[in-house]
Amino acid sequence: MLPRYEVRRLDVREPLAPIARAARFTADDILEAIRRWAQRYGEPPISLDWEPARARRMGQPWRAERFEAGVWPTVRMVRGRFGNFNAAVRAAGLRPRKAPTRLRPNLTGSEAILDAIVEWTRRYGDVPAMADWDPFRARELGQEWRIPRYHDGDWPSARSVAHHYGSFAAAVSAAGLVPRARSSTRAARDEARRLNRLAVAASRGERADAQALADAVRAVAASRQAGDPVALHAALMDLAAAALAYAEAAGV
Repeated sequence: MLPRYEVRRLDVREPLAPIARAARFTADDILEAIRRWAQRYGEPPISLDWEPARARRMGQPWRAERFEAGVWPTVRMVRGRFGNFNAAVRAAGLRPRKAPTRLRPNLTGSEAILDAIVEWTRRYGDVPAMADWDPFRARELGQEWRIPRYHDGDWPSARSVAHHYGSFAAAVSAAGLVPRARSSTRAARDEARRLNRLAVAASRGERADAQALADAVRAVAASRQAGDPVALHAALMDLAAAALAYAEAAGV
């Protein structure tokens, strides 16, 4: 089984300028805001999501950025109406989440996104689409199957990609891969996937020896026996990388 992917993040980041916020939220407004948050981010908020100053003190400014990107009630407003945050989440018809047990600060920078794109392609066989890293968009498109893959790791958000590169196509190109075309034939898509797999394999050939090749073969066998298609694809990519590196070193 593959280890959980975690994008490289910073410990601190400069806070964003505050935005205008609604002066009052009724109880119904708060419940609707909780449901909208869950639709947009794929899960209901926790109190830290709606308390930006505390989120920054805890080294999680990315939570504050999400809060400040919209118009949401504050924790104080929620508690004033419902007594505690989890009671409000339950009243909205959702299941409260546990508070995070570890700090997860923001991205180290644009290079972290490129690393994540390459790793996603290694695992899933294709470059990520916007809906892969935006659960709200995936749900709007009726592609809920994308959401579990996003939550299986700590991947960048579509918003982070747009902030650093302007678009997914620009980010994928910067990673040295072929972006998804808006409209293309099946043959063109298959060719793009083939080229991207080759590019990822070529970029991962760090060890150029027979032992690395043997280790890669064993990893393929183990993932196949485990019946894990994601791990199998990643192992095959690593095998291709080891084979390419070994061929280069051997001059064949």
